[in-house]
Amino acid sequence: MHGEKMRSAAAPPKLGRKGLPIGHAGRQLTLITVFLAMLAASCTSNQPLDRHPGPVDMPLGPDNKQLWWIPIETGAEQSLLETTVYRPSGPGPFPLVTINHGKPRPGSTDPQAMHPSYGAAAHWFVGRGFAVAVPMRRGYGLSQGSISDTVGPCGDRDYFAAALKTAAEMEGVVAYLRNQHFMDRNRVIVVGQSYGGLGALGVAYDKPEGVIGIINFAGGAGSNRPGEICSGRERLIAAVGRLGEGNLLPQIWLYAANDHYFEPSLAHAMVEAYSAGSRVPVPFVDLPTFGDDGHLTFSRGDPAIWAATVDRYLANLQGAGSTLKP
Repeated sequence: MHGEKMRSAAAPPKLGRKGLPIGHAGRQLTLITVFLAMLAASCTSNQPLDRHPGPVDMPLGPDNKQLWWIPIETGAEQSLLETTVYRPSGPGPFPLVTINHGKPRPGSTDPQAMHPSYGAAAHWFVGRGFAVAVPMRRGYGLSQGSISDTVGPCGDRDYFAAALKTAAEMEGVVAYLRNQHFMDRNRVIVVGQSYGGLGALGVAYDKPEGVIGIINFAGGAGSNRPGEICSGRERLIAAVGRLGEGNLLPQIWLYAANDHYFEPSLAHAMVEAYSAGSRVPVPFVDLPTFGDDGHLTFSRGDPAIWAATVDRYLANLQGAGSTLKP
């Protein structure tokens, strides 16, 4: 009897306009909405990107941020690189800074998911009168082609060849942008962070036309985990020393005290090897600790950490520096 009373007391479910219980109808509507969203996403992902050399959209924001596709030649193959361009307002011509990204440790980040904007650093350089380009190398982000910036397996890594292969892509970006009407083709500074720093040393070795300086933020390669370098740190140091033999460009190197990729002893060993062959002095700056890993100082930290030092470096470059600020 008690159970019967409970059943008779229960209210009948409310019905929607189609005669279905409202809760059931709501669930159906949610499922349909999710299905349509997934279908739309699938259709969109299958659409080929509209890629053509040059800018894709209109400049946005105070730094005139704009997506470009930049063509480079690698052997017989041409690839279009996803590149974020920033610049001051006005016609220019502006000196150019290229900021070149690193390489994720194996298994840490999908290279195609990488889209570092270096927005804070770019804003700092734009404020000093520079146009800034942040290219993604082949196989990274939305750039075409396959990743080809590593030479040899971890047990037999050729860091010298890797630096030159990485530099070749970076130089392709510089060559294309030097021909843009708003660029000063004779004042280009190459900035490299982590693996991009090693590539920047390759650029210095090649001495491409228009490049007048190199800024190396925590440059290096082969760090699979803290304290471990593929093929041993001595091989990396030797390759960096070999790259120094071809250097004629003013540079500055900056590494944080708690860099967990290239710790201070390794960083200092690399700059000593590089300076031994370089024909110009290479100042080295020990930056303070930053967060959990100082290797990320340039990509995630406030430019105030390094601004004063880099400003002095820029001011010493002929025809570049803070005096360019409008």
